[in-house]
Amino acid sequence: MSTTWNGSANSIAAASLLGVVWLFGNFSYSDLFAQEDPAASIQAAQEFPDGITPNDVYKRIDLLDRVLDYLLAETKTVAPEAPRLIESRLGPLHVYQMVLACAARMQEFDDLQGVLAVPTVSLKPKEYAPRDVRFAVDLMLESARRNAAKLKLAEPPDQENEFSGKTPTDVFGKAMTVYVKLSALCGHDEISSNDAYIQMERAAEDVRSILRQADEESRYRIDAPPSPKGLDTTDVFLKCLAIRRLLNEYRVAAGEAEVPLPKTGDGDQFAPQDVFFQTQIIISELNNLKLRTKTVSSTPLPVPVSRTKVPSDVHELTSLVEYLLQQVKTGKETQAIPRNSSSD
Repeated sequence: MSTTWNGSANSIAAASLLGVVWLFGNFSYSDLFAQEDPAASIQAAQEFPDGITPNDVYKRIDLLDRVLDYLLAETKTVAPEAPRLIESRLGPLHVYQMVLACAARMQEFDDLQGVLAVPTVSLKPKEYAPRDVRFAVDLMLESARRNAAKLKLAEPPDQENEFSGKTPTDVFGKAMTVYVKLSALCGHDEISSNDAYIQMERAAEDVRSILRQADEESRYRIDAPPSPKGLDTTDVFLKCLAIRRLLNEYRVAAGEAEVPLPKTGDGDQFAPQDVFFQTQIIISELNNLKLRTKTVSSTPLPVPVSRTKVPSDVHELTSLVEYLLQQVKTGKETQAIPRNSSSD
């Protein structure tokens, strides 16, 4: 993936000052999160001359989490309940996308406070270096400190805790917590169906770009059947899992390992924020599919919706994503691209 800077004057200024940190090295980002077992950190320390391991990434995002706790307390903002992590064996693209979602929320908070904003990043399918997530978190840490200074608060926490045996799934889970705390600081009481809809629009455009790559005349069907009225968020969540199941089929066809789906049981209920986090995994997986199909378009930036969305609206759009994805051809164009590591 590559980065493109967009957004406000603050964002452009931030990009000119800080954007250089995204352009390091020729390491495989996927090696950073190579294996999900306790020996991973030892293996990574031996493999990377820069010494960055999943534990290093986790301790930085843990520090960011504690700085946000400080900002929440000092601004008397109600701290949200930490979201539940139901994923396993996630890979680098999933973590990176979740961290970028956090960066977008941080930019919103920056703009509210009138401080130098973190850059807006748009993505193109490409490998990243291991240090990219670490630098993205560092940019948010610096921004959080600028916000503390603007609010005339005392110095926020700056001591890292030590961790061992952390995996990409752990980092993803901490990023989820960071996201809901940043949302609260931005004045959002909850992650809504609107938020999920906006992200699913991005996913829909990613699939369209894959189909356009295969056929410049865009001969694909968009007549997905409408969703019934009265659906709830759990229905949307289950439709997200159907999309992930289909993406796993494409992974297997290309010789790649499946990404496990979260286990669900009868009576499980899911909230809009659960759907939102599923959209981040779906967008990540679509970028992986774009890489295999040599689709070079970037994932579009989020665009606010014009009216309030309800679960049935999100379900209908999610069904369209599934319908479009079913039209993606498999075969040579989706063969796995050799990676510098053996695992995501």
